[in-house]
Amino acid sequence: MTDRDFDRDYDLDHDAPPSVVGAVAAGSVPVPFLGVYAVMFVVHGRFHPVVPPDVTDTPNGEFVVGIVAGVLFLVALVAVIMMLNGSRRWPFVVVQAAVVAGAVDLVVDQTRGGGVTAFLIGVAAVVGLLLALFPSSGRYVRANRASRRARRRATPPAATYPAHS
Repeated sequence: MTDRDFDRDYDLDHDAPPSVVGAVAAGSVPVPFLGVYAVMFVVHGRFHPVVPPDVTDTPNGEFVVGIVAGVLFLVALVAVIMMLNGSRRWPFVVVQAAVVAGAVDLVVDQTRGGGVTAFLIGVAAVVGLLLALFPSSGRYVRANRASRRARRRATPPAATYPAHS
C-alpha cells in the first residue's frame, strides 16, 4: 500500500461535522445507564432476589426487565455507532425519541423515582435528537452512503481463474 493509496482511502471517510459529533456525544448519555440497569435487573431476577422487587411484582419480572434493558442497550449502542460512521440516521433518531419519552414518563410520574437523573438524560436526548436533525448531519449521512454505493459499483467483479489440471 503506497502513500497515495492511503490518502485515497482516507479521503473516502471524511471527518464528521460538529453537529454529528455533538449528537453522538449527547446521544451516548443513556447507553451506560441501560447497560447498568440490564445487569442489575438480571442479577435481581435470577441470582440475588430483592424483597420487594424493584420494578415488577416477581423475580421473573425483574429478570425480563433486565433482558429488555440489555436488548435496548445493544440497540442504542448500534444506533450511536451507525450515526457516528454515517451509515444511517433514523435508528439514532428513533432511539433518542424513545429515550425522551421514557425520561418524560419518569419525570412526570413521581412514584417511579425518576427525578433529576431522568431529567438530565432527557435533556441530553433532546440535544442529541435536535443535533441529529440538523441539515449538516443529514448531508454527512447521505454523503457517506453515496460514497459507499460508489465504491460498491466501482469494485470489479471477482476474477475467475481456470481450474488446475
